[in-house]
Amino acid sequence: MFLLGHSCWSYLVAKSGGRGLHVRIPLYLGLLGGLLPDFDIYFHPIIQHHTITHSLLLLGPVTALLTYRYKRLGATFSMGILSHLLTDSLVGTIPIFYPLSTVTIGLGLGIPSPADTLLEVGALAASIGLVFLNGDYVLFTKARKESVRIAIPLAAIVTLTLLFAGDNNIPLTVLAFSRKALTGITAGHIILITVLAAGTFQGARAYLAKTPPQPHADSTAPDSQ
Repeated sequence: MFLLGHSCWSYLVAKSGGRGLHVRIPLYLGLLGGLLPDFDIYFHPIIQHHTITHSLLLLGPVTALLTYRYKRLGATFSMGILSHLLTDSLVGTIPIFYPLSTVTIGLGLGIPSPADTLLEVGALAASIGLVFLNGDYVLFTKARKESVRIAIPLAAIVTLTLLFAGDNNIPLTVLAFSRKALTGITAGHIILITVLAAGTFQGARAYLAKTPPQPHADSTAPDSQ
């Protein structure tokens, strides 16, 4: 699955899990969790893509440690991370016990494929709907300092895409709209990146805004007799 689907499914899974655990995970962490297993791209060719970072032998202990250290928030974030394995196993296969075994599991529906496009674009649409239901939309519409953290998943999506294309000699401008399935996924990426850029801009606005000094509470209180 592409980064569009991983980030959006991670957000949906983490937010749903957080609701069950009665913890509110920040939007940027919800999006970021599902991207983490693809961080192996940053270390290519030292680490081959889609190997150890897609194995339960690594992600199992990592998510267990996060849950132990950060309790309910860690468990919720871990759900987003593990959603990566689930979505990859739907459209392709994953080396579930790498490096002890090279056996892979998955449905292999295809990437890109109509099924993959439906899963990715559908997740984007569901995520857009969810941000309006849970109030996260204010991070994109109002100047708030916490919005600046949206720059983290934004930077990850952009850099991972460029690095993966460069490492594999993929001409993005040619490939992006070369097939119907890719056209829908490409459009989804453009929408997601645009929205995340808008959120990052709102965060920057909040930090750059000059807030007038507030009068001390005692100076405006009426004299007590």
